[in-house]
Amino acid sequence: MVMARLTSLLGALLLFVSLFTQTLLGASPTTATTTTTDNNNNNNNNNNNKVQYCHTGLTSGAADFCLSLFSLPNTTTSSHDIYFHLTITRWNANGWTAIGTGQTMAGALMFIVYGDPVNGTEKEPVVSVRTVEGHRQPQLIDDFETVAGKGFDVQVLASSWKEAGTVPAPSKEEEQGKVKVKAKRHDDHDEHPIIPAAGTKTYVADVLLACYSCSLWSSGSSGSWRTSISATSASQPFLWAWNDRQDFSGSFPRDAHLKMHRHHGSETGGYGFFWADMTRSVLGSSNYLGKPTVDDLLKTLAIVPNTSNNNNNLLGTSTKPLSASGWLDKVTANPLPKTHAFFMTVAFLILFPLGVILIRSSSSGNAFQRHWLVQALASIFTLAGAGVGLYMTGRHIPSTAHQWLGLAITFLLVVQVILGWRHHMDFLRIRRRTWISHGHIWLGRWAVVAGWVNVVLGLLLSGHSRVDVWGVGIFVGMEAVVVAWWVWRAAQQRKAMAGENGGQNGKGTMDDDGEVESHALMARNGGAGADGEYFRLSMSEDDLSSSEDEEEGKRGDGVRGGR
Repeated sequence: MVMARLTSLLGALLLFVSLFTQTLLGASPTTATTTTTDNNNNNNNNNNNKVQYCHTGLTSGAADFCLSLFSLPNTTTSSHDIYFHLTITRWNANGWTAIGTGQTMAGALMFIVYGDPVNGTEKEPVVSVRTVEGHRQPQLIDDFETVAGKGFDVQVLASSWKEAGTVPAPSKEEEQGKVKVKAKRHDDHDEHPIIPAAGTKTYVADVLLACYSCSLWSSGSSGSWRTSISATSASQPFLWAWNDRQDFSGSFPRDAHLKMHRHHGSETGGYGFFWADMTRSVLGSSNYLGKPTVDDLLKTLAIVPNTSNNNNNLLGTSTKPLSASGWLDKVTANPLPKTHAFFMTVAFLILFPLGVILIRSSSSGNAFQRHWLVQALASIFTLAGAGVGLYMTGRHIPSTAHQWLGLAITFLLVVQVILGWRHHMDFLRIRRRTWISHGHIWLGRWAVVAGWVNVVLGLLLSGHSRVDVWGVGIFVGMEAVVVAWWVWRAAQQRKAMAGENGGQNGKGTMDDDGEVESHALMARNGGAGADGEYFRLSMSEDDLSSSEDEEEGKRGDGVRGGR
């Protein structure tokens, strides 16, 4: 009955939170733009086969770049050559911008651009092509055929800095404070976004790349760990990342050590995703005789600017998957963070609160058994989630509040288990709470609260939308109210029972808070006797009296023995 009522209550809470947050915040994501390709149906015919993605954010302290691409069949390798045109707006020499294939760093083919547009020793932007097998520092690729097989190659066809004007003056809304740039979140390394002053001179890194036989990147047994890229995919995922703080000290080698991007993935965040309909990008081999020239490519891949009538940031691209298979790939991509989140969310949003409620369910005769079974399962989930988290961290020292708090909770959980076992064994012997009992109770309560906080921090760290963060936050708040009410209700019931059953005449065992002890009794012979004493929730009056008589007899024997 208790389990059924609790399940219904949690289901109602989740439904209410879902409806409430959708109404309060809306369902639109917080990415740079949410225009879909359907909004571009009125564009001119020249853009019908265009594949272009732009993320604009220079005046708000966010990444600012555009990418356009098209592909040609490669009859020699039965693959496709894909040509990329990348423009990145910069105003100083700090930081870097990267575009990669797939939805994860691991296995992505990454194009990373950095350099000094004004005073650098390099006269053109540095383009570093890299990849990595895990969530670590991407490594420079020196020999493309060795990595991906014969026929695969990436070449920088053109790379230059161009003057792009100046930073525009802030809008009236910005001046009046109606549009505010958000400060850092809980785990950003930087205090606030860097926004260039109006009138600051800006530059554009203009880069043209060719990826020959590009689909070979993930082919064969050696490429199974790498993300796929296909010119025939209707929903090809891409990722981007940037850093606006790293000082290269005037030196820009292609294998330069890169500092990490910002953590969160929305608004002024340090990474994001988009999907492209690559079928639009394929041009027939009759369009070009042999390899196209740089001038041909720059003309075909010219970035289409926005107009008063058309938003061309998304042409054949979207900030969401474009097909059912794309959605499936999004769900199954990057499994380690999702596995970590699953274990920790189930443990702290469901199992641990459920265990707190079950031990106080006086209508159930085996409440203690249910309590420790549920808490044991929650502990296993927590340790499994912590193991996945440590594996993702690798050999790196934790650098975020989420990671440090997670380690602290895991350590306290081990202490909590030991205290719980010691409390139970002591209570079976002396039939009353000790400091260990109260330590177990209060440490457990604070561990659950810390776990709730860390779930929210994890959502922020992984770049979830406001709807996700607020939804979970509201659910946690409502769950906290329900659990607190249940604990208070159980305390009131125990106080009432103490008055009815002789709590004032020596028949009950009261703790320091005036609550009657309601923990399980282990059978005195160490087994689970036929009378059902094993794992009972409450002590009867006979149990209480006999236990007190035993203790009194033991004290008497000790006094006589001392004489």
